[in-house]
Order: sequence, then structure tokens, then C-alpha cells
Amino acid sequence: MSYSQSYSETIYKVVSRTVSYDYPPSENGGSDSVYVEIEAEIPVDVNIYVDTDPFDSSVEDCGNNVNLLTAAVVATESAEIISKEINSKKVADTIIGGFFNYIRIEISQQIAVLSQNVDAQTMYLKEMMLTCISKKSQMESDFNRIASRYVKIFKDLNNELSNRIFELDKPAFIFKNETDNQKIRTTDNDLVNTIAIFGKESSDIQSKIGSSIAKKRAFDSIIKCKLFLLQQERLNTTIQQSMINENMDCSIYSPVCFIETTNISNQINKSIFSPNYLSVLNDKSKNKVLIEKFSANNLGWNNLKQEDKKNISLYFNTELNNKLTANDQHSQRVREMTQKISNFTYIKTIYNEHN
Repeated sequence: MSYSQSYSETIYKVVSRTVSYDYPPSENGGSDSVYVEIEAEIPVDVNIYVDTDPFDSSVEDCGNNVNLLTAAVVATESAEIISKEINSKKVADTIIGGFFNYIRIEISQQIAVLSQNVDAQTMYLKEMMLTCISKKSQMESDFNRIASRYVKIFKDLNNELSNRIFELDKPAFIFKNETDNQKIRTTDNDLVNTIAIFGKESSDIQSKIGSSIAKKRAFDSIIKCKLFLLQQERLNTTIQQSMINENMDCSIYSPVCFIETTNISNQINKSIFSPNYLSVLNDKSKNKVLIEKFSANNLGWNNLKQEDKKNISLYFNTELNNKLTANDQHSQRVREMTQKISNFTYIKTIYNEHN
């Protein structure tokens, strides 16, 4: 807003001047000068008019611009807050989705690895099951064969004991047969008490023999159960020790025996022997393919090295001694005949660059 302001002031100042003057002639007229000091009072009045209309207009324009800037800043801040909120939600959704995707992928990978391990262990357990079933059937056949042989031996022993007892107590048996053939027996016979005592003693002996047989069979059953449980525990321990809790890519080798024989008619027979756990070779087509590979001319069949002969002979003798532990004449003959048959000179093998 424009305004006016008045200022009044008196200025006091000493002024020095040289004043010339003329004087009239009295005798002689003339002029002269004199130096004088004059103390002057000078009144000063100052009127100031301040025109503020342009400044007020610029201030008003600046205020309007500031208000517009404030509104723009507020709008920008609101838009920034809304943008931050939207971007925060997007970032949060992306982080949460990425986390759950990572967890899902990790769980899927672990499930795949565990599935592979389960499949591998299942196949291995199936092979072990087939091996156990074959061992069980073999043990049952061996048990039945041995049981039938021992049953025959015990029957012969029973017959021999029966004959010996009959020879030892022949008068008593003859007397029993004669008394059984009699139709009428008198009650005042002196032999009545003897027969009663003999019957009592015979019944006591028969009951004792029956109880001893029952105890013997129960003891044998307990021993067989104990052996079965021990073998089962050893089998479980072997399975646990053989299992490898890991997944790796590797090559597993298994021994396979290829035999080529010539009969009297000069016919060549070729066959392959493999362990029971290689059930894949039970297929005739795959067995035939393997025989053709072994019969190929490009394979280099060579005699066994001296070191390999020595190692195989040592392992063969160790296994033979472990299998034939009895010292009877039959086992000795079987051992000697097996050692004669096992001639490693004619065995050939394929040596590759890794051997």
C-alpha cells in the first residue's frame, strides 16, 4: 500500500564569507572588504511519497505462484505416496510370489531326489526280496532233503533198538504173546501180579520216552528258531551296511562267467552264468545278445595273468574251505575233486586298457 511521510528539521551552520562593501565619500569615498562569520539557521522540510503498488502487485503474484506451487507440491506428494503404495504392493507381491515359487521349486527338487532314492531303494529291495525268496526255497529244499535223510536214519535206529530190546527181553515178549493168545485166564494165577507190575513199568517207560521225545523236538525247534533269527538279523545288518544313502552316477560291475564247451559230436555249446541279483540276464534275448558279444572276433581273449591266477586261486581255496568245513571222508573227497577240476590254466579273460 502506498504511503506518504513528512520530515522537518532545522540545520544550524556557521558560514564564513568575505563581504565587500562601498562607503560614501566623506573625504574620499571608496570600497573595502571584511571577513565575517555568519551563524545561519536553515529550515528543511522533506515530504516523501512511497508508491508500493508495483511491489504489492508482485507480492500478490508471488503469493499466487506460491499457492499454485504448494498445491502442486501437495498433489505431487499425494501422487508419490499413492505411487509408493502401489509399487510397495507390487514389490511385496513379487517378493512373496518369488519366495513361494522358490520354496515350491526347492520342495519339488527334494521330492524328485527323494523319489529317485525311493525308486532305487525299492528296486534294490525287490532284488533282495527275489534273492531271499530263492535262498528260502533252496533252504526249504535242503531242509526237506536233510530231514528225509535223518528221518530214515532215525527210523533205522528205532528198528534196530526195537530188535535189540526184543532180543534182550525176549522171554517177556514171548510170555506176553502167549498170554495174549489165551482166551481164559484164571484170577488165582501167580503171574497176575507180575503182569500188572510189568504193565505199570512199561507204561511209565513209554510215558518217559514220549516226554523225552517231545522235549527233544521242542529243543530242536528252539535251536532252529534261534538260528533263523540270527540269520535274519545278520541279513538285516548286511542290508543296512550295503545301503548307501546317497545318489550318484557310477558304474557297477558284476562277475559274469562265459563258458564255451565242445561235446563228443564236436558241437559247440555256449552259456553264461551270472549271480541271482542279475535278473535281467534271465531273459533269453538279452542272454543271447551277451553271448554274441562274447563270441565276437574283435575281442582279445587272453590267458590269465600270473598275479590274477594267484589271487583267484587264493580266493577259491578260501571259499572252498569255508563251504566244506566238515572233516569226514566225503567232504575230503569233494574238496580234493573240486581242487583237481579247478584248473585256472585254461581260463581266458578280456583285458582292456583299465586292467
